[in-house]
Amino acid sequence: MLRDSSMQITGAFTLVGREDVSIRQFNGGNRKPLGELMNNVDKSLPVILMDHQPLHLNEPVEQGVDLQFSGHCHNGQLWPFNYITDAVYEVGYGYKKKGNTHIYVSCGVGTWGPPMRTGSRPEVVNMHLKFEN
Repeated sequence: MLRDSSMQITGAFTLVGREDVSIRQFNGGNRKPLGELMNNVDKSLPVILMDHQPLHLNEPVEQGVDLQFSGHCHNGQLWPFNYITDAVYEVGYGYKKKGNTHIYVSCGVGTWGPPMRTGSRPEVVNMHLKFEN
């Protein structure tokens, strides 16, 4: 698992994984700033960021991230909470392009709290990426 670290994959792209924003609550740890994580990243290669919560979406745009995957919101999980997640998060579910950064927020396959869903379906995202020079 990449937790506040990055890894170049076969010289084709860089995968950056962020620690959860709530880490302090769980073990007193700290989350590194995205700018610090990006210091040693070769930005001539595509950069894919995995960040559990889709917060502060200007940061990946400013740092030159090409694609961000997030989750956390479960698309509201129980109707009508999807309206709340859409109000709280710039992207509560689905796709958005912001600057040159593509952002996708999945509703995931699991649940939080009560083990049920109404109004949103679990999903496994199967995205095919083609890198262009």
